[in-house]
Amino acid sequence: MFSIKKSDGFDDSSESGDTLAAQLYEGLRDDIILATLKPGQKLTMELLKERYDAGMTPLREALYRLSSSMLVTIENRRGFRVAPVSPMHLDEVIRTREEVETLLLRAAFENADVAWETRIVAAYHALMRASGSKPNYGPYTADWEGAHGEFHFALLSAARQPMLQDFHRSLWDHCSRYRNLAYSGRAPVTTVFDGHQQLMEAAMSRDVELGCVLLKWHITLATSHIKSAMFPSAAAQAN
Repeated sequence: MFSIKKSDGFDDSSESGDTLAAQLYEGLRDDIILATLKPGQKLTMELLKERYDAGMTPLREALYRLSSSMLVTIENRRGFRVAPVSPMHLDEVIRTREEVETLLLRAAFENADVAWETRIVAAYHALMRASGSKPNYGPYTADWEGAHGEFHFALLSAARQPMLQDFHRSLWDHCSRYRNLAYSGRAPVTTVFDGHQQLMEAAMSRDVELGCVLLKWHITLATSHIKSAMFPSAAAQAN
């Protein structure tokens, strides 16, 4: 479940340390993805304890978990920082996401059934409601991020490849982070918005080849403006 969400605080009433650590992990991850915590920002225990109203042990557990997905870096004897960004890292994330997501989409088509179609249609309507049925180019809200992720995850939900799907979610988090960092009031690219409907229709018609072509096109369009906004020199060289 894609769990971007905001609350007034973390529920520390549970006796389970695992529950609190999971809440902290989700809260920290969401703040990194939504660009509330900036690239390279030092994550001191003092800052985190005040922000999340939690103790050092569950905070450290959450930070080590985030480091495994490379959203947080560990500095030897110097604590934690939000992971940096770079054009090379963005390129790697985009290429890998395209390859992995296409593999998963093909697998989902192989296992397609009515329940899969129902999840996709429901997720599409939730995405349209979250965006007010118009293109959303930021700043992206937690509700929109959640609905956007759920739509793409619904497309892949019949893949039955849990290890690859788990890796894909890590890639998704990185892509979402770059998208939020890149927002600068750019002009709408309507083909990106229309791509969600086209992907849904390809799934309903069970057209796997069209679905894969549309997915690659969607990812390319949705990420090209990110590089131009964040790394204009690198984008110019690529062209």
